Amino acid sequence: MCGRFTLRATPEEVASHFRLLQVPDFSPRYNIGPGQMVGVVRAQRADSDAGEPIAETNTDFRKQITHAGSGDVEPAVRLEWAWVKWGLVPHWAEDPAVGNRLINARAETVGTKPAFRTAARYRRCLVPADGFYEWKASPKGKQPYFIRLRGDRLFALAGLWDQWHSPTGEILETCTVLTVEPNPLVAKFHNRMPLILPPEAYDLWLNPAIIQFDKLREWIRPYPAHEMEAVAVSSYVNSTRHEGPRCIEPVTESGTLFDGDSS
Repeated sequence: MCGRFTLRATPEEVASHFRLLQVPDFSPRYNIGPGQMVGVVRAQRADSDAGEPIAETNTDFRKQITHAGSGDVEPAVRLEWAWVKWGLVPHWAEDPAVGNRLINARAETVGTKPAFRTAARYRRCLVPADGFYEWKASPKGKQPYFIRLRGDRLFALAGLWDQWHSPTGEILETCTVLTVEPNPLVAKFHNRMPLILPPEAYDLWLNPAIIQFDKLREWIRPYPAHEMEAVAVSSYVNSTRHEGPRCIEPVTESGTLFDGDSS
């Protein structure tokens, strides 16, 4: 699963990596947890300056979109940064408290599950991150580990978002992080891991013309273990009230216990 992550990169780095039109405004985060506001990258209408997300009913616009390819090609749609609450509340939900249970979604089944299938078709997003936490049982209790890409690089968690309207007219936007079977590194800690998308998958994932989730199946896979490492950190990170660099400081006597090349 994914229940805690970091975003320590600068706003300029995030804007460059995700090809945003504007640099977002945020401070480094070392302990992002469920129920908090998180930044996501999503498609916006190419003909809109208001930053409104693409509506699922906007079929005329979807017909105009063509796949942009990857990497060196400009994206088919403009991308925007948006703040949403972590814990997805489906647009049809009667009670927004359901979001407390929907911080993660199994990527293998989101296309058919009622809570996620509409978002999987029309409301996909990327959740910028540069590390996440997992816990491993030990004789002294659960030991937290900070898991990141080698080189401490920025990456994207695959996400879905939705928009809920209260009876009084309030609008709540929320998201969930998709998970997959773990690679050998993350399997040392948990039986699921967040779905990390490589940059070449970003355009496809966000392309509103792709409304058949099965067309994205090739990217539903564990991130390569050899490109990742896990560092033991202190129990300071256990509380979501704690923030700052201390959350990722290695435990002196343990250091980096696991990496993707270990057996």
